[in-house]
Amino acid sequence: MPQFVSYIPSSETDAIKDYLTKHRLGNNKYRVKVGEGQSNTIGIVSKRSLPPDLSRISWAHPRLFFLLMQFAEKHVLPHITFTSIQVNHNYTCKAHKDVGNTGDSFIIAFGGFTGGELCIENVHYDIRNRGLLFNGSELTHWTKNWEGERFTLVFHTINPRFPMMHELSDYDAVEHDGKWKIAFLTEEGEVDYLYGKKGLPHPLKGRKVIKE
Repeated sequence: MPQFVSYIPSSETDAIKDYLTKHRLGNNKYRVKVGEGQSNTIGIVSKRSLPPDLSRISWAHPRLFFLLMQFAEKHVLPHITFTSIQVNHNYTCKAHKDVGNTGDSFIIAFGGFTGGELCIENVHYDIRNRGLLFNGSELTHWTKNWEGERFTLVFHTINPRFPMMHELSDYDAVEHDGKWKIAFLTEEGEVDYLYGKKGLPHPLKGRKVIKE
């Protein structure tokens, strides 16, 4: 059953909201069947014929990666672990199940809006500034209409078709040479960075986290 776990004041999401307001992530073509609006994944994603690994949006926005992981450390990890974070901005979600996920997800909404409750099996949940745990892979859910600007974060675990070779903890957002980057250890044990257009090579190989 869905369960509220905490009230989270807007001050805890202000930095994330500010970043998303200033940096439009764009529409995700893989999410158009589920809803309309901006919906992108930070963290580990499935990659068709390749093993799951870090999403391009993660190294394109390493500062956002950092902010989300800071938030998760305080508010999400006490309740669940996760591989990925769905970042939604004014995204109207149609009735669906998260067939690519497994286990409980943590969702929270924030922003200047009215309405927009999350509907789970015909029960309406007001998730504005409230963390909610629910199993989206088993329960049909959608969003009600709203007015204003609405953001949601969904921390979830993917159920990949191929074995997981890398964990989210293999990557860390750091400041390096005056820029935010995603740091990792190469197969040779050397520090490398992902940022901007400098992404992961293919095929993907093992990496370990490095912190500064």
